[in-house]
This record gives sequence, structure tokens and C-alpha cells, in this order.
Amino acid sequence: MTVLARALIAMLLLAALVAGIPVLGYVVAMGMIEGRPTPVQADAGPALSCRNQIVMRMRVVDAFRVRESATGRITLAPGHEEATWLARRHLSQLPRTGMLRWHFQSAALHVWIVRHWTPQQITDTARRGGACRAPRARR
Repeated sequence: MTVLARALIAMLLLAALVAGIPVLGYVVAMGMIEGRPTPVQADAGPALSCRNQIVMRMRVVDAFRVRESATGRITLAPGHEEATWLARRHLSQLPRTGMLRWHFQSAALHVWIVRHWTPQQITDTARRGGACRAPRARR
């Protein structure tokens, strides 16, 4: 085997390893979660977010479908903040774990909810679960 062939094989193995680490982390984190939340039946309400979705001015991965508004603020697509709330709520009902494990589980569950539920289901489930409250009045 030539040096070039060995180098190409090493590069391919390295690329497979780097690409596989996030997938492996997702699979392991989802395996540690007991049960999955279930969506409620969608009502006829709008599929809009019920919470403020303004994110600090920073670059966010395009996979989250980030849009920049006319005011210069970056906002997430509808449902992402509610999906985070749903994941946190589901994990808080399970036995306590370490902080690092909880964060990996929360991120994996958020991804699972966004991929398997529609934005309407996410928003409706969060509304019925108590995520949507009137904003606090400032003094």
C-alpha cells in the first residue's frame, strides 16, 4: 500500500469519526431518556410562538432556520423555544442526573421534538402545558 493510499484512508477514517461523534452523542443521550413526551391534538389556533424568541446577536447554525429581522435581531423559527421548554419540562419529571448528562439529554430531546413534531403541535403542547403566560409587567 502506498503512502498516498494510507493517507487517504486515514483522512476518510478521520472524517467518518468527526461526522459520527454528534450522531453517536445524540443516540446515547436519547437512550438515557426514559420515555418521550407526546404532542396534544392541534387546535385551530395560529402556529405562532407564544414566547419572545429574540436571541442575542450572534451567528447561529443555519440548521435552525435563523432569520434576521429588519431591526437587526436574530429570531428562531416558530416552535424552537417551546421545544426547549417541553424538553426541560419532560426531563424535570425524571429522576435527577448530573448537569452535563442533563444538558446532553435536553439538547437531544429538543432535536427529537423539532424533527418529529410539527410547529403547530409543539406550540399547542406548550400552551396546554403552561408555557404561555402573560408577560410580567415592568415596574
